[in-house]
Amino acid sequence: LSTVNGFVAGNLSYTEEDGTKVNCTCGATAVTVPSNVQGIKNLISHAKFMLIVEKDATFQRLLDDDFCNRMSPCIMITGKGIPDLNTRLFVRKLWDSFQIPIFTLMDADPHGVEIMCIYKYGSVSMSFEAHHLTVPSIKWLGLLPSDLERLNIHKDVLIPFTKQDQNKLASLQKRPYIACQPMWKKELEIMAASKLKAEIQVLTSLSSHYLSRVYLPNKLQFGGWI
Repeated sequence: LSTVNGFVAGNLSYTEEDGTKVNCTCGATAVTVPSNVQGIKNLISHAKFMLIVEKDATFQRLLDDDFCNRMSPCIMITGKGIPDLNTRLFVRKLWDSFQIPIFTLMDADPHGVEIMCIYKYGSVSMSFEAHHLTVPSIKWLGLLPSDLERLNIHKDVLIPFTKQDQNKLASLQKRPYIACQPMWKKELEIMAASKLKAEIQVLTSLSSHYLSRVYLPNKLQFGGWI
């Protein structure tokens, strides 16, 4: 079985193939994504949505802030950057089981957008596998390039694009699925025009708990996703 990098936490329990019962209810620690996703059964959850978090550090921060319990019940998952196969299979399995909205929380940079596209559309190298590894209904919750302007994030906490970022963004903009997503296209245009990128941690420049207590609750309540 392939190695597993992903973590899951929140309102979810299931039984592994060998009969081990797993309860992911949000504590301070997360559970490793199962190594045999096909073998799990008896999935139970009252979650209202799923949140895919790009980075482990942000995921841990939300756990420490008790985000899962303070928001309506939810499931949080991180693939710690580019997700491994099991994490993607697991996201798909949860979506098949519960049919709840899935949101992504990524850095506002070309790399974050690329990772989100892997969950939503599949990796370029494995597009033939895409149908059972992806969830096309995934929504981009944040960090949106337009949020940086809207929240008056100071320019000096943003990071200038590298040549690599510019190339990555240009190749993303050429992908056919981006053309079918006018809102995504617009966000990528904002990013291209500013030539600046931001990590999710940039929100701590507003306040230490801004992400979990202001940004995410407001977005989830008022529909700030695309």
